[in-house]
Amino acid sequence: MVTRENKDVIHELIDAINANDIDRMVALVSDDFVIHTQVPGIGSGRQGMHQLMSTYFTAFPEQHVDVHAVVSDGDLVAVRHTHHLTHSGEFAGLPPTGKHVVIDGIEMYRISDGKIHEMWHHDDMLGLMQQLGAIPVPA
Repeated sequence: MVTRENKDVIHELIDAINANDIDRMVALVSDDFVIHTQVPGIGSGRQGMHQLMSTYFTAFPEQHVDVHAVVSDGDLVAVRHTHHLTHSGEFAGLPPTGKHVVIDGIEMYRISDGKIHEMWHHDDMLGLMQQLGAIPVPA
């Protein structure tokens, strides 16, 4: 698959995220999908994608992702983005705070035959936990 088509897969994924459409996101990943994330307890395959997104959509049902850059090289696509979230459900043991948070992230995806086979998920989890009040912000 050419680089442009790989970028289109990622744009479709971001559109699905912004629509809170887990089924559409799961359909974009391969059966052997591997996810590298700092979120504990996330498995692999389509179920792993479903677990990750369910975790986020349960905790942050009001959310939007702004994409700042999409760069591709062969079967790899990197995305720099910002999440705008409202904490309305439990997350990492924290009860809902109602706080609006903004966090930056970078993900890398490996794509083949129109499917995402691997994802490296790196959002600013420290910044997220500080904005939610779980970790103090240094003076």
